[in-house]
Amino acid sequence: MNATTTDDYDFTCSQCGEGFAVNGGMRAAVLERGCPICGSPVSTDAFDPCSA
Repeated sequence: MNATTTDDYDFTCSQCGEGFAVNGGMRAAVLERGCPICGSPVSTDAFDPCSA
């Protein structure tokens, strides 16, 4: 298992309320394409660095 790094984020959609952990690459994809659950646009405010 990988340790939590600064490239890990907790994502929470402001529209549907769903949330899950993402890595840096997934964060970029979600910012570009929107929430993978509901499709709503996403801003950087939806991401918080994961706590160790």
